[in-house]
Amino acid sequence: MTEDTAYTPPKIWTWAKPSGGEFANINRPVAGPTHDKELPVGRHPLQLYSLATPNGVKVTVMLEELLACGHAGAEYDAWLINIREGDQFGSGFVGVNPNSKIPALMDRSGHSPIRVFESGAILIHLAEKFGAFLPVEPALRPSACRG
Repeated sequence: MTEDTAYTPPKIWTWAKPSGGEFANINRPVAGPTHDKELPVGRHPLQLYSLATPNGVKVTVMLEELLACGHAGAEYDAWLINIREGDQFGSGFVGVNPNSKIPALMDRSGHSPIRVFESGAILIHLAEKFGAFLPVEPALRPSACRG
C-alpha cells in the first residue's frame, strides 16, 4: 500500500458547529489557534498571561510574595487573557500554552525564553528559580506547610 497518509494540521483552526451555553466559546474540541493574535511583551523578564480566576490568582500571589521577600528578579508584566472573548485561542497564547488554558508564563530571564503553563508547574518553576517557598530537600516538602 503506497497511499500517502501524512497529515498537516491547518495553521488556524475553525469550529463551525454550533454549541450552546454562556461558556461554550471557552472550550472547543479543536487544537491549535483559532485566530492570529500576538501577545504583548512588557519590560520585565517574566510575562504573565492570565485572568483573575482561582488558578490565575495563585501565580500572581506567588510573584507578589517573591517581590515582598526581596526577589527583584520576580518583577513581572501581567497581561489580561479574556477567556470569554477567546483570547486563549490566539496564535500568540497557544504558542505559550498549547492547551489554551490560563495562566501561562513566559520566562525571558535566561538565554532562551522558557514557556511554563498550568498553575502548579508555574508555582514550582518560580519556587525553584528563586529558591523560595519550596524546600530543596524532597523529604521536607510534605511537612513544609505544617505549623
